[in-house]
Amino acid sequence: SLSTFEMYNHFDIMFVANAFNVNLKSPFLRKKAFLQMVDLVADEEQQQQTVSQLRSLKFIQLTNKTEPALLADYLMELGASSVSITDHDLDTENEQPIFGEPDKVDSFAAIVCGDAAVGKNLWLRCDVNAHFDYSYDVLSIVDNIRSTFNLETTPRFEINNVPDLDWVKEVQSSWKPVLIGGFILRFPWHTDEDVQETLQKNAEVNGDKKEDFNSYNELLLEGGIAFGTGEHPTTQLCLEYITNVVKSDKDEKIKMFLDYGAGSGVLGMAACKLDNSLEATGVEIDPDAIRIANENAERNNVNMKSYLPTDLGDNVESAALLMKAFQRSTADYLPEHLGQPSYFDACAANILAGPLISLTSTIARMLRPGAPIGLSGILEWQTDEVIEAYSEYFDDVKLEKERKGWVLITGTRKLNID
Repeated sequence: SLSTFEMYNHFDIMFVANAFNVNLKSPFLRKKAFLQMVDLVADEEQQQQTVSQLRSLKFIQLTNKTEPALLADYLMELGASSVSITDHDLDTENEQPIFGEPDKVDSFAAIVCGDAAVGKNLWLRCDVNAHFDYSYDVLSIVDNIRSTFNLETTPRFEINNVPDLDWVKEVQSSWKPVLIGGFILRFPWHTDEDVQETLQKNAEVNGDKKEDFNSYNELLLEGGIAFGTGEHPTTQLCLEYITNVVKSDKDEKIKMFLDYGAGSGVLGMAACKLDNSLEATGVEIDPDAIRIANENAERNNVNMKSYLPTDLGDNVESAALLMKAFQRSTADYLPEHLGQPSYFDACAANILAGPLISLTSTIARMLRPGAPIGLSGILEWQTDEVIEAYSEYFDDVKLEKERKGWVLITGTRKLNID
């Protein structure tokens, strides 16, 4: 809808008069028709505002020549509530996924200078979507963009109302319980009916009539900003690995379990659920994730606690993050006794290939001879590099499983530790 000012610039008296079928010869009727149009537009605008307090301004199919990242920053400066850049070719044959890690040369520059330091970090064609309060004149913002960026023509754009919804509830309603490797991962808002519905759908997919709730271990998670909610392939691969390792531990050698890169704590808690005599330790560089992981452990009544690391290997980026964490965190550092050599009996580390490689000797040192390890957060093309790094300290290092471009690598701590 148009503001009164916009309407005055878009409608002349002739249009208004024709719309109300009045006689143009009468100045009184012309004025009356115009005021009626003002009231009509104002009413429509008010009705729209009751539905939405935000409008979406989306610039479509921008190339790097238009500088999407700079445009996003400028929209924020103009007062946008939020701005996102997305791949215009997502889910098409032209899609070119961009994910990876900065190489060792550029890793420090990435910390200091941000994404721009590591080169190409945007797609060939981008959509830039900004949300503005309803009081903003979004058409004038479009004109502002054209003139400020010195564009010959106005970029393609669209304006839509953003529904005034309870977005927390909307996200929760779409976030169903997850079944993985003998576990049910549920969140505080999930009801027993939600769990039963998920079990029933899973049974139908597998050709069974009914799933037995008691055959699953339940984990209650408050994911928040911590990684590890069960939906990502790497979390799934690690949960399946932990299930196999703990269940096959007939001699009960696994008493101390290491969850390196703990996130929400889901992997360590899973190990504890499979064997309630087991104790898990999480190591994590994000203090907020540590808080969430410890709350999750308490909520699930398992013997697990997460800490900040004392040894970061050769990873510069992790060191920078840890320095920031130190300035604002009350999280505890890994106690000295937990950092002793050969302390842990098994490990799952779900991070990224770069940090995993830099932490090879750190993680290896923490595991006893013969301890099994499962590594993920690794893209398929990074497999050989990770296997090469861990083969120095582990036997039978191999690609165990692949899922949606991500892999699980497993191995066993060498017996002859130097």
